[in-house]
Amino acid sequence: MKLLGFLFGAVVVVLLAGALWRFLTVRNNGTPALLRKLPATGTHGWRHGIAVYTGETMRFFKLRSLSFSADMELNRSMLSIDGNRQATETERHFMPGVEVVVLFSSASEKFEFATDRHAGMALVSWVESAPDRRQVRTDMNRLHNRAFRSSLGNL
Repeated sequence: MKLLGFLFGAVVVVLLAGALWRFLTVRNNGTPALLRKLPATGTHGWRHGIAVYTGETMRFFKLRSLSFSADMELNRSMLSIDGNRQATETERHFMPGVEVVVLFSSASEKFEFATDRHAGMALVSWVESAPDRRQVRTDMNRLHNRAFRSSLGNL
């Protein structure tokens, strides 16, 4: 019985440490926002969280999650902006500080991203500045060899 109590206590300590770690590290390193998958009606489906932009991905951490990793990861080269709208009066009631809702889609899903005006513009700018996925990457080794081959032949 003592062992069972010890195991239960250890699990509780690990969960609390994980929640504290997530709260301290994620909350201070991202943009507060609300995200929901479409189709959704009314005020259903909104998830409070933190959006963290790292290079080519946006990671979304739900505030009410104990996961050590992101709850959702979206690659910006797979995203397209579908428009934006003003938050409705009922949405503003339970989402203080939210001014704009950005509508965007990935390859298979549609989303709404609610936040303040500056963070909404940042999301649009981040997505639109992504390189085209059809872009051919330059082979730097071939370019280097071609550049030095011509200079060595003149010696």
